[in-house]
Amino acid sequence: MQDGSPSPTWLDALRSGDEAAAEALWSRYFERLAAVARVRLQRVSPEVSGDDIALSALKSVMLGCEQGRFPKLTDEDSLWPLLVTITARKAVDARRRHRATKRDAALTERPADLSAMIGQEPTVEFSAQVADELERLVTLFDDPSLRVIAQRKLEGYSHQEIAEELGCAKRTVIRKLERIRREWSDPEVNKA
Repeated sequence: MQDGSPSPTWLDALRSGDEAAAEALWSRYFERLAAVARVRLQRVSPEVSGDDIALSALKSVMLGCEQGRFPKLTDEDSLWPLLVTITARKAVDARRRHRATKRDAALTERPADLSAMIGQEPTVEFSAQVADELERLVTLFDDPSLRVIAQRKLEGYSHQEIAEELGCAKRTVIRKLERIRREWSDPEVNKA
């Protein structure tokens, strides 16, 4: 790993279960992912820890790599969005579980001026806001299969893997992805 950045060779080592590669993944991303989780868990019970969420997300990615679940994971440009998506989903799940027991009011924040957030690497807050918006868009679908397809695509699954999970044809998945894109492109959806 040159300069600490994941390389294709490093990712291959991670896929083969190399402990040094797993430790390098943890060292490079744990604090950043814990910060993403903490932002997503704002005002939730202190029992819900951003560190626990980050550890769970890293474990999911490591196991997923070993099991070949992320075939399009080739470099850091594809790794960081995957880590943020999984971390955000786990934080949302923890927040939902907490709300189910406590019946807290839903808390939502709207993104600030995007031009102020543009930089070489997204900030933790921006990553959390993107994850929030993706979560909002996914939950707009009444059809559960559209939700699953959108979530799996965001997690890096191939069309074929999604089709196998849903028990349908690959073409059905492609057609539903086209519908998802159309619906998400609708200006009315983006106003909500």
